[in-house]
Amino acid sequence: MKITQIQCPSCLGQLTVDWETGKAVCQYCLTKSVLHSPPKQTQEASNEQAPVVFQEVKEGFYSFTFNEDEVANALKKWLIQQESVPEDIVVHLEVSEVKRYFIPIYEFQVTYTMQWEGAFGYDTHSIAWDGSHTTTWEKKRGDHPDETVILYQCGSSEVIEQEIPQSFEVNDEMKRKPYFSTDQKEFQQLVSAHAIHVFPFDIEQEQALFGSEKQAELRAQANAVIQKKESADHLKELHLDLSLISCATEKLYFPLYMGTFKYQERSFEFAIDGKDPDRMKLPIIPQCQETLQTVANFSKARKVFGWSSVLFFTLGVLLLFFALFISEWLPLGRVFRVVIGGIVMSSLPTAVYWVVSGIVLHFLKEQYLKTVQKFRDELKIELLGKKTAGAALLANYEKRGKHLARIRKFSEWLDTLAYVVVVATLIWNIIWNIRRFF
Repeated sequence: MKITQIQCPSCLGQLTVDWETGKAVCQYCLTKSVLHSPPKQTQEASNEQAPVVFQEVKEGFYSFTFNEDEVANALKKWLIQQESVPEDIVVHLEVSEVKRYFIPIYEFQVTYTMQWEGAFGYDTHSIAWDGSHTTTWEKKRGDHPDETVILYQCGSSEVIEQEIPQSFEVNDEMKRKPYFSTDQKEFQQLVSAHAIHVFPFDIEQEQALFGSEKQAELRAQANAVIQKKESADHLKELHLDLSLISCATEKLYFPLYMGTFKYQERSFEFAIDGKDPDRMKLPIIPQCQETLQTVANFSKARKVFGWSSVLFFTLGVLLLFFALFISEWLPLGRVFRVVIGGIVMSSLPTAVYWVVSGIVLHFLKEQYLKTVQKFRDELKIELLGKKTAGAALLANYEKRGKHLARIRKFSEWLDTLAYVVVVATLIWNIIWNIRRFF
């Protein structure tokens, strides 16, 4: 039996290692570890690398902080904050299916050392007004002692293949609040009581850690550490030699709600973080076609004025050139010129309408959007702390709906009004020209 001694990653004492089993126990703090040789791609070509110390894996889970009855209200609160979502969704949204899941996530606390060599760029800024700068490059090399980084990786191939939200980009702050539980009996009882689907940890620890994705993330973080250490503005041609020392691993189950809801005979999928109802993902978000159409209607009237001014000017100029050739030998040549003059003259007021309407209609559109947002904020406030939409909320919604309907009705005939103004302007200019020349 080959026995050797290396340092414990917890207390730096001596580990007694049995290399036949890969198991190690600290003589001082009694920390249990498992030692593995790193994969070939992490080893130097010419040097033997020390094995990675895998400490005893900790298992735990996060409980659901709210139940299925609160999912619908959480959806409404989240949706009402999204732009272009129908206001009536807080009334007519129906959750048709909700299921609980536990998503397996590895947390790796990796300690490593590194040797590095690269070119570091330092910017020297000019005092000129254009803010130009020059970059000075320096070749440097060095080493970095123990550096610790936390990496997360999904432990289920099924979750990855189905593109299921993986605990919404877990970060350390989120993970620690609240603390997870390690009571496996409680975990089993929770799973059984609520028929929770638990995705298995079917990706091995070493595969998850030494995969290309995590290794690339590790190197990216190492690059950032070196650049920050050297206070460089730029970094290129960096050559890294990473040596993994130890890895503390936690196998954690994160709670997740997934389901569907119906709105206007259409189904929409959703996923909600089981710890935080404000963290939500929807592949497709319902859109309020009425709001979108109303915003578009405010732009239509201005387009009518814009295209009319261009059309009158272009048509008038073309007809004017044509009239120069026929006015001498056609009896109606003079009348023709009068009509052309009226068309050309109409281009000027319609251009003015285009400018003025742009300002006025932009103001009206912004006021409409502010009104919609105000109503959304009021709905959000009314929903806070409420599990269901009450009678007062429904009554207020009906009142808001009537007000918005009047604004939408007004926006619908704005382009029609613009056409009337354009035609009236054209007729007036032609009549004015006729009275002037006859």
